[in-house]
Amino acid sequence: MSIGAFFVSGLKKQVMNTEQLEKLFNEYERAFNKLDIRKNAKFFADTFISAGPKGTIAQNKNDFLQKAEQASEFYKSIGQTSAKILSKKLLPISDQYTIVTLHWGVTFQKTGNELIEFDVTYLVQETGNEPKIILFIAHQDEEEAMKKLGLVKPSKMSA
Repeated sequence: MSIGAFFVSGLKKQVMNTEQLEKLFNEYERAFNKLDIRKNAKFFADTFISAGPKGTIAQNKNDFLQKAEQASEFYKSIGQTSAKILSKKLLPISDQYTIVTLHWGVTFQKTGNELIEFDVTYLVQETGNEPKIILFIAHQDEEEAMKKLGLVKPSKMSA
């Protein structure tokens, strides 16, 4: 057996359980659609990194939970009416880690049925019985997108 064949055959055995990933993001989608941000916290590791065009923040789940209600109320106040995953790309990088890129579609009262689309990439670690998000990267600047849609004024959105 060649080294390349050994490597590839070894990789096949070391891929995170895709059923668990599907379950995680199906539940995540349902919670985000209902604006149950608090429920989404269970999908994150105790400490994780949030990143986007404006920088990176390391935070813990307790901080996330404290801001969950505020975040939920904010999205309700700007009229979010639905959220759904339009497509999903999985890239296993080891037996414990998978990169998942989601293409989201969200609607708002002001935009009607027009889907506002954006991408978020997640780094997921398999920890024991269930995977946890340890990093998420917003590809677009959410504040700028909301300003362009007229959903918020420049001073309304907080970091």
